[in-house]
Amino acid sequence: MWNVVIGVVFIIGGATGKLALIGANSSPAIMALGAGLVVWGGVQMLRGQKQ
Repeated sequence: MWNVVIGVVFIIGGATGKLALIGANSSPAIMALGAGLVVWGGVQMLRGQKQ
């Protein structure tokens, strides 16, 4: 669940330009990382429901 929350924060922060990936100074990169976290969090939640 925390993956989804942090992912959404990264996406919003990257879209507004307030956050950037350290070392790359890239907002789209932090948005991609956030999207990956949201997807991974969704997979974890779906796996948890099946068990």
